[in-house]
Amino acid sequence: MSNLKALRSLTDLGQNLRQARLSRRFSIAELATRADVSERTLMRLEKGDPGVGVGNLAAVLAALGSPKGLADLISPENDPVGLSRALDAIPKRGRSFKPGKSTKAEARGDEASPAPKPERKGVSF
Repeated sequence: MSNLKALRSLTDLGQNLRQARLSRRFSIAELATRADVSERTLMRLEKGDPGVGVGNLAAVLAALGSPKGLADLISPENDPVGLSRALDAIPKRGRSFKPGKSTKAEARGDEASPAPKPERKGVSF
């Protein structure tokens, strides 16, 4: 793996997994049994090995009591870039109403009596 940021993230993930295991007072053998992975796989995860499968990571997270931890990593609610791009992609529908020509009274700031609105009949959607 050539991306240094990704390698650093995997190393941090491995350290976090180790800390979570130790705080729960699980041995490597006990957590490996609970997650149904080999002890070697668990050690590779804790070292940040990029070759460990994501399914094994999900199994270890579930055994640690965080089964949704993997799904929450990049969920839409936690993705500020994705949210901002989604907001930018919302179509601008409808008409843009431009104000009509202003009268001299409105320009001076005087209150002019509002024009009566036509009465609408029926229902529109």
